[in-house]
Amino acid sequence: MQINRRFIVAIGQVPPPTDGLAYITSEYVKLLAEDHEVKLLNISPKVAKRSLAYHLSRTATVLLASIHLMLNAWRGNRACYMPCQSDFGLVYTIYLLALARLLGYPTYLHHHNFGYINERRRIMAVALRVAGPKVAHIFLCERMLEEFGEAYWKPKRSIVISNAAFVPPPPQGDQPLRSPGQPLKIGLLSNLNREKGLYLFLDLLRATRDHGLNVQGTLAGPLREQDDRSALDVAKEELDGRLSYAGPLYGADKIKYYESIDVFVFPTIYANEAQPTVLYEALAAGNAIIAYERGCIASQVGKHGLIIPQQEPFVPAAVAWLRNLEASRETMASRASIARDMTDIHIAEKAKARRAVSALLPFS
Repeated sequence: MQINRRFIVAIGQVPPPTDGLAYITSEYVKLLAEDHEVKLLNISPKVAKRSLAYHLSRTATVLLASIHLMLNAWRGNRACYMPCQSDFGLVYTIYLLALARLLGYPTYLHHHNFGYINERRRIMAVALRVAGPKVAHIFLCERMLEEFGEAYWKPKRSIVISNAAFVPPPPQGDQPLRSPGQPLKIGLLSNLNREKGLYLFLDLLRATRDHGLNVQGTLAGPLREQDDRSALDVAKEELDGRLSYAGPLYGADKIKYYESIDVFVFPTIYANEAQPTVLYEALAAGNAIIAYERGCIASQVGKHGLIIPQQEPFVPAAVAWLRNLEASRETMASRASIARDMTDIHIAEKAKARRAVSALLPFS
């Protein structure tokens, strides 16, 4: 397909600080810049702690972005791309959508959050009315699109682009999930807290010990709360060598972490979980997955692991699956086959993401 070159005003949060939304926004802007002229306007606040200074900083960045929208409104091939904010941040999204519509920008709104989908919110309904029917909506999975339509109304223009587009698989050798006689290695990399599944992971490791399974666990990621640190310390002492903590990991160290484990465990109870990048990173390294069913997670994992319904206890189902994995190790997919599937998904989604801005909306 021939790419229609456009001038894109991209308005969103990019690192630092790094989180899932900022990372995906940054990577999508880089991809768009391969075919289009992109003006990136970073609206990340300069103050980390939520306070008056935080909101003043955020307001200043949004006002600066609006100035650039006005300065480039004369361009015939203009377009506006922005991730949709959540909670109070929707106020900024509403303002920018209103201005982009007033200035005649073809606009792309990228959804990354299930918060306003799981629970219909008036402020989101206001944002949709302000944006108007011509806005193109980008969703992370078909379930997100369907449930968004049920909560509000089905957009006239929409496309599904998963975050797999922005997670390139690393080189991967063909090896089994584990060698005979060695412990099965499970891991969780995240912000380590109750919502992201820290305590369920610790309970799972205790249960595998109690059931006589040869399983070791490694946690990675920041621990910000003292209660969470204390829980980890108690578990390490109790589990006597079955549990280790690698700390926060980035870049090559994070890739090595995924390569060191066999099964990535993600027992998230975060209500607004959408499509965690860590699951695609784990699949790219050839890990099988055990996760709670939230947001788009079921379609992420597919056939490469176990999805546990939200209303069911996590630990018993996970223990049974790990026991079966030990018993039928020879029939399980190799790391390379999991990684190959992830590579195919990445290539297809990246191509879709690259085409989206040209395909969805005509030039104004």
